[in-house]
Amino acid sequence: MTAAACLIVYGIAVAVLAPRILVRRTLLDRAPTLGVTIWLAAIVGVLTAWLAAVVLAAVDVLLSPEVRHVVSRCAAFFCAAALGAHGTTGQWWAVGAATTLVAGTVGATIGLGRALLRARIRTHRHADDARLIGHHDDTLGAVILDVPERLVYAVAGRPPTVVLSRPALFSLDSDQLAVILAHERAHLAGRHHLVLALSAALARIMPRVRLFSTAQSELARLVEMCADDAAVRDRDARDLLSALMTLSTPAGIPGSALAAAATGVTDRAERLASPPDRAALRRARSLLGAGSVALLAGPALVGAAACGVLPSGL
Repeated sequence: MTAAACLIVYGIAVAVLAPRILVRRTLLDRAPTLGVTIWLAAIVGVLTAWLAAVVLAAVDVLLSPEVRHVVSRCAAFFCAAALGAHGTTGQWWAVGAATTLVAGTVGATIGLGRALLRARIRTHRHADDARLIGHHDDTLGAVILDVPERLVYAVAGRPPTVVLSRPALFSLDSDQLAVILAHERAHLAGRHHLVLALSAALARIMPRVRLFSTAQSELARLVEMCADDAAVRDRDARDLLSALMTLSTPAGIPGSALAAAATGVTDRAERLASPPDRAALRRARSLLGAGSVALLAGPALVGAAACGVLPSGL
């Protein structure tokens, strides 16, 4: 049980300490792609540690001779009851318990699958509706909607869709339009909707775990910065900055959509106006890369150390 206890403590420590450290945004904002990586590494590390602890504890218990004896006797009694050895009442009880257990497991699995499928269908349906209601502009590679708000956003679907309102189209010049469309396509290419879906699901399931609740808002901000960097790689950052200032904050877009002017606009504007120098960028990448590796390797190292696998010098 020592390894399981160590992994549980490790997971709790990371879940408590990581958000307090990672919300210091200066370092992460310099290299947002690695900022996303280190948040995901913390999440994966914590979940891996807790899952490994449960598995190790279960194996420890099941391998105990006393527990194996009790389990085998219970299994034998249950099978005998199901076959009628303990009367009709015992038989119905055993069959009912087995049916309830199987039905509950299957029902939970189907329920989770249906929830994920419904979310996927809603996202795809919005993309289909946008293509049906709006006008697809082959030159822009986007669907144009006639709505009063100035907005641009991307929504995953088959195919993924960039949606652009006509007021936004008229309010942006050609350079601004090109860079804002590149921003939205970067979201789709980077599959940022999957990152946000994961963080939102964890925050909803375990809202009291600060790592998951904080990650939801921080990852939403960082993926926007990732898309900003991709958009201005071959373009003028001032065009994206002015485009963000021109667009209104979108209202009424689907929760799964990624809108250019919806999240962290002030922080992103300051970052675009004053990009980090090369030395600061290299330092940020080195620290975030090392931190991500440490968080991902943490559960394995803690488990190995607890089991006495690691050499004493480590």
